Amino acid sequence: MVIVTKDTKEGQQFSGRPRRLSWERIWTFSGGPFSKAGWPKSNVHTDLEFAKESGLPSVAASGTQYQGYVVQLMIDLFGVEWLSHGTMDVKFIGIVDAGDILVSKAVVKSKEGEDSAAKFTMEVWVENQRGEKVLVGSTTGIR
Repeated sequence: MVIVTKDTKEGQQFSGRPRRLSWERIWTFSGGPFSKAGWPKSNVHTDLEFAKESGLPSVAASGTQYQGYVVQLMIDLFGVEWLSHGTMDVKFIGIVDAGDILVSKAVVKSKEGEDSAAKFTMEVWVENQRGEKVLVGSTTGIR
């Protein structure tokens, strides 16, 4: 399902589907190998006491989990070719807790070229159910 076309205009906004980040997913992603003794590994992603000792208010989901939601949105917008021709530069600016519902979003900031292909620069972000941004950045894609 490719959505961005050469006719897509600057300012057009897109949203991914809402996704709930479960505690089980956080543990599976950040707890280390299942077969290792002492699973899950104690870290800021799996252990509340460890997280608080590290200065965090709660256990935090690894940002690479929801960075993947932006990747999925780009594949939806530009096709699987985005994986070989697209770029992404993001920063994690908020904590994501188990149970948070996240939505990836993008808006076309610029479009270069009109010939056989156009390069789109997108502002991207992920926000939680309270509308707070937890990831911000930019991507490029070609159509």
